[in-house]
Amino acid sequence: MRPVLYAAVPAVILALVLTACGTTPPVRHYTLGPLAPLGAAPEAGPAGIAGASLVVGPVSVPAAIDRLHIVRLLDGARADVADGHRWAAPLKTEIARRVAGELARRTPYARAVAWPQASIADPDLSLPIDVQRFDAEGFERVTLEAVWSLRKAGRDVASHRFAATEALTEPTWEALAAAHGRLVDALARDVATALKTR
Repeated sequence: MRPVLYAAVPAVILALVLTACGTTPPVRHYTLGPLAPLGAAPEAGPAGIAGASLVVGPVSVPAAIDRLHIVRLLDGARADVADGHRWAAPLKTEIARRVAGELARRTPYARAVAWPQASIADPDLSLPIDVQRFDAEGFERVTLEAVWSLRKAGRDVASHRFAATEALTEPTWEALAAAHGRLVDALARDVATALKTR
């Protein structure tokens, strides 16, 4: 009986060691953060667009960041793909959702929704966005470069190239995600300026 007990002890220890080796840190998920406070009510805008609809998207992003893992550039060219820090949804989906939310709050286009959607069969305007660069440089700064177009009945009626850089407030993953969000808000404000003059 006793030899069997002693023989079982190493097996139990081995199982515990293997279990400890197999544990991984928890995966943390991030969004682009809460919407910025709205300082003033949206301007009325040109007559005839009250209740007008706008679909934001589709949004395209570079293949290097078209993933749930958060990607940072290190040493200028090396990409660090974070296993334990991920976006809560695909980045192109988050961008479309956030831009739509900002435009609904800041322009007369209160019926602004993210693509793909089913609530608006024939939108008055669509807003495809081509994100050409959305780079996080370590824990220092994030740069967004994008080209957007406003389309009506399949034809471009306005377009613009947007570029901006946002510094991180602190070297954390939360601050990195928030910097991404502030840049998307700035992109939305760029589009809002064009919408208010239409």
